Amino acid sequence: MPDFRQETAGAPAEADGPNHAAMTLAIICAPMFLVLLDVTVVNVALPSIGSGVRLPPGRWAWIVDAYTVPLAVTLLLGGVLTDKCGFRTVLLGGIGAFTVGSIGCADAGTWQAIVTFRALQGLGAAAMLPAGLSALTTVWTDRVRRARALGIWSAVSAAATALGPVIGGLLLAWGSWRLVFALNVPVCALAAAGAAVVLPRCRGASRPASPMPARRRPLAGATLTAFLMTTVGNGTLIAVTVYLQHGLKFSPLDTGLMMLVATVPFAGLGPITGRLMARFGRRVVACSGFTAGAVLIAALARVDGAGPWLVAGLLGIGIGLGLMTAPIVGEGMAGLPGAPGLAGGINNTARQLGTSTGVAAAGTVMVAGTLGEGLRVVGLAECVLWLAGGAIAWTMFARRSD
Repeated sequence: MPDFRQETAGAPAEADGPNHAAMTLAIICAPMFLVLLDVTVVNVALPSIGSGVRLPPGRWAWIVDAYTVPLAVTLLLGGVLTDKCGFRTVLLGGIGAFTVGSIGCADAGTWQAIVTFRALQGLGAAAMLPAGLSALTTVWTDRVRRARALGIWSAVSAAATALGPVIGGLLLAWGSWRLVFALNVPVCALAAAGAAVVLPRCRGASRPASPMPARRRPLAGATLTAFLMTTVGNGTLIAVTVYLQHGLKFSPLDTGLMMLVATVPFAGLGPITGRLMARFGRRVVACSGFTAGAVLIAALARVDGAGPWLVAGLLGIGIGLGLMTAPIVGEGMAGLPGAPGLAGGINNTARQLGTSTGVAAAGTVMVAGTLGEGLRVVGLAECVLWLAGGAIAWTMFARRSD
């Protein structure tokens, strides 16, 4: 397996000062921010997009699936290419594909065109995610600094999830749905320019003198917990969204603002989680996130309107995700120390599959009876799943983080 440790000696975070380190982290996080933002921001704009490209409501899901399916299917391939060609090359290629797809979506006049360009966006995203994670874990070689960088990375991912519905609502209020896609273009251009200048070149074809074996038990634990993390987190969020919009008649913008109860603690805990991992290790922090989140999510079993029980459940999602995201990702990357791209691909694939499973299961439960009853059932089920995730993390994560 390729090894980038020697080729990235003198990493920016550790040799060129805090300003260069901050710039490097921003360049790594920006593509990931866009990938996650594009999942949530489009959901708010679906009615406008469907009307604009003459797609009937029953087929609006095509616009979402055209992005998420290629993303999930090709994540592992993106990880393999990252290890073979280097994270800088794959990241730039992914940004290029995502940019072209965004331009095509913004200019699309038919549903066939927007579905095609959404698929191109998904392929670009599948390259950007593992390449970005590989860059982060390769550039930051010091354990403490890497933990802090992962904490900030998880906070940015939370911000993307939080801002998607709000940004989508504002763009629709100010102008056309085409702005949802056009917004990506200048951000991609800046990220590509920064990556080309700042990120170190890596010779992906090189071989390490002493191969570093996979750590199967921690890798399996990280993969299982990543799946459970997003199954519960995103499944519960979609259930709450349905409850607010269809049960309580919240507007899309009001729903997005209500979701800040979950996403603000998620984002705020990111940098703190990095420090906690450096002190207590990934195992303890991940278990704390699963346990605290499960206890608070159980409050949804008592939900009745947009009151304190709903707020407690949303806080549980935010606190749980804020504490567990970075240690789960870090454990997965440590499970394949000689192949950071593949490790990132496996972790991202598990999280995408968890999201798909959670959304499908929660949606099925929500339409089976009244929306209030459905959300209460979802809350209890998700509580049990996160308690199981905590048990898996405690028994399968490495006792000592490296």
